[in-house]
Amino acid sequence: VGLLFDMETDDRFEIDYHVRHTVLPRPGNDRQLNDVLARMHANLLDRDRPLWEFHLIEGLSDRRFALYFKVHHAMADGITFGRWIDRSTVTDPKDLSLRPIWAVTEEPEDAEQPDLSYAQIIQDGVKALGGGIRTAIDVSLITAKMVQRRFFDKDDHVALPLSAPRTPINVHTGAARAVSFTAYRLEALRAIGKSQGGTINDVVMTMCDMAVSRYFDEHGTRLKGPLVAYMPVSIRTAESDGRGNLVTLLQVKLASRHEDPLDSLAEVRESIDSAREVFSGASSTAVQYYSLMVALLSLFEELLNLDRLLPPVNNMVISNVPGSRVQRYLRGAESIGVYPVSTLPPLTALNVTACSFAGTMYFGLIAGRTAIPDLDTLTEYLDDAFFALAEATGVSTD
Repeated sequence: VGLLFDMETDDRFEIDYHVRHTVLPRPGNDRQLNDVLARMHANLLDRDRPLWEFHLIEGLSDRRFALYFKVHHAMADGITFGRWIDRSTVTDPKDLSLRPIWAVTEEPEDAEQPDLSYAQIIQDGVKALGGGIRTAIDVSLITAKMVQRRFFDKDDHVALPLSAPRTPINVHTGAARAVSFTAYRLEALRAIGKSQGGTINDVVMTMCDMAVSRYFDEHGTRLKGPLVAYMPVSIRTAESDGRGNLVTLLQVKLASRHEDPLDSLAEVRESIDSAREVFSGASSTAVQYYSLMVALLSLFEELLNLDRLLPPVNNMVISNVPGSRVQRYLRGAESIGVYPVSTLPPLTALNVTACSFAGTMYFGLIAGRTAIPDLDTLTEYLDDAFFALAEATGVSTD
């Protein structure tokens, strides 16, 4: 009835609670930083306070420091977060102004108090009902289109709900987390994709598919079909105000096993095109509702312990977020890396998020520590997948 997503002022706000300071012991290496980040990320945000934390982490070698900003996904998606980074940093290293990231979000416009009269509530309810009916029709059309393409058009690239193979990483994850990071030249990724008529995103998805498939092979897991990944897609428009989360999830069936990495890239590219085609023409609201329905299947599987009876909805999350194209500075300090650390959906113990920044694509892997205790090994396989694709396409990795 128009009363959701309300904003309220926190009269008990304590900046000291949200802004925190950590110092690593010597030698202050990246492994220590990863361990600290994994522990910080494992803890839920306090639901009784504004849903964010900011951590200044000092003690890193080579006079480095890290900034870890943790925010609930309901408040920001990757694009929103990138805008916050841009507003809290500068492009001129001589500019020593300071704009804390928690203070650069748009101020909510002054809104009048909602009209709570019975007449207005009824009117809003009628509007919501009408919109709901239209959305339900659109969602039904999406489902029908998916079934048609899969069973009547024989499009094997379409990923149906509950069609993902069972794997050791589609389990109850628990609270413990592991994180790992790597990075590649953005131009190299672009050149690999372009050489095969594809995009950077096609290459990112293929690299993750190759790495995870190899990881399963090395651990003796035999898959009964191609992996299925959630691929977050922004549905922002020019009219979007830049706040909140405006992302939907597409299910993408990845590649069958191929000796040639270019065959894997071609199959993943076709699967991504099929996923986008299924949702073409549908309203953004309908796409969001369909994605929400599919995501709820995973939640119900987890809550009701149905994962022993039903196949998983998806196997992992692979996301690609655009960031700043130019170097950024914070009071003269150069940003030497922007690594994303995302979230894990129900029954999904792996999320790989890539973020472009100043000519480099930074990958952040987060996993359930029990399901994937050797996450760094998976990161090494991701590196190997990148080099294999580069070699197959003749692209320089220097």
